[in-house]
Amino acid sequence: MTGTATSSAAALLDHARTVLAGRHTVPAAQVPRAAAILARQALEDAVEARCRAAGAELGGHNQRSRLIVLRMLVGGPVSDSAATAWAGLSRACHHHAYELAPTVGEVAQLIEHVAAVVTSLPEAHRPEPAASRPGARDAG
Repeated sequence: MTGTATSSAAALLDHARTVLAGRHTVPAAQVPRAAAILARQALEDAVEARCRAAGAELGGHNQRSRLIVLRMLVGGPVSDSAATAWAGLSRACHHHAYELAPTVGEVAQLIEHVAAVVTSLPEAHRPEPAASRPGARDAG
């Protein structure tokens, strides 16, 4: 992933934090959702950049497809965290008359979750299976 993509995601996360802190002019009832939208965009940008850096051009595909590709690129823990954060932020972004809006605390936790994923994506690599490593012994 390029430094530009990482800095772009970091900038969006900083904006999300300032929205939550009340330093942007956003109606009070919309603060958690506005911050969640910014954090989700940061995550989506970081995932897309990581996929692109690996040669996977996924411009016309949805985020679920990108998260599947990310799992193939970096393996379980990082991709699981990304998928969990994306699902939580997607729920927080959508307004439903029958559900409570997300709280500032819930969105703040999701923002930190995204920050951890964005930080770990550049150095995350899928481990090679033992049989394909140089010097690995044959099981048979």
